[in-house]
Amino acid sequence: MTKRTLIANTRAPGIKAHQLRKEGYTPGVIYGKDIQTSQVIIESKSLNSLLKQAGNSVLFEIAMESYVGPVRVKEVQRDPVTKDIIHVDIQAVNEKQKVKAHVPIRIQDNHEASRRGIVIQRQKDTVLVEGLPQNIPPQLNITVRGLRQGGNIRIGDLEVSEELSIIDNSEDIVLSAVKGSKLEIESITEDDHSQENDTDDQGAEG
Repeated sequence: MTKRTLIANTRAPGIKAHQLRKEGYTPGVIYGKDIQTSQVIIESKSLNSLLKQAGNSVLFEIAMESYVGPVRVKEVQRDPVTKDIIHVDIQAVNEKQKVKAHVPIRIQDNHEASRRGIVIQRQKDTVLVEGLPQNIPPQLNITVRGLRQGGNIRIGDLEVSEELSIIDNSEDIVLSAVKGSKLEIESITEDDHSQENDTDDQGAEG
C-alpha cells in the first residue's frame, strides 16, 4: 500500500484559528517521543480527503521543515454543528513499535437484517487494538447477515489479522439484534442508501 504524504507548516504566532480555517488550513499539533512538539497547519482539503478515504487510524507520512516521517492521527476535533475539522492532534510513530488505536466498526448487511424485521443496536462504535502502526486497519467490518433476534456479537467473536491483538474485554457486546418497528426499519433503509452514496463518492475521489 502506498503511503500518503501530507505537508505541514509551522503555525505562525498571532493568527487566530478561525482565520486559518477560513484560508483553507486546519490547525493542529504534532508530537512524539523523538520530536519536539510543534504547532502546525495542514491544508484542510488534503487532510479531509485522507481521512475520508482511509479513516482516522490510517498511517501516513508528514513532511515539514523539522521532521519527515510516519505519523498517525491521535485525535480529531470537529465543529458540533458543521462537523468540519477544527483541530487535529498528530502523533509521530516508530513503525517498529506497537501502538494502541481505536478502530471504527462498520456494520455490513444491515439491509438484509432489516428485511427480516431486525434492528441492529450498537453497543460499541470502536474496538481498541494493538499492533504495528502499518497494520492498524482503517475500520473493522462486521457482517450481521443471518444474525437472529436476541443474538449478540461480542468482542471475542471478531476476526482480526494475526498481526493485531484486541485489547477490549472479549465478553463486551459490540452489537445486538432486536425486533424493530416499521419506522425503525424504514430509517435503516434510508441510511443504507445514504451510505451507498457516500461509498460511491469516495470511489470517485480515488
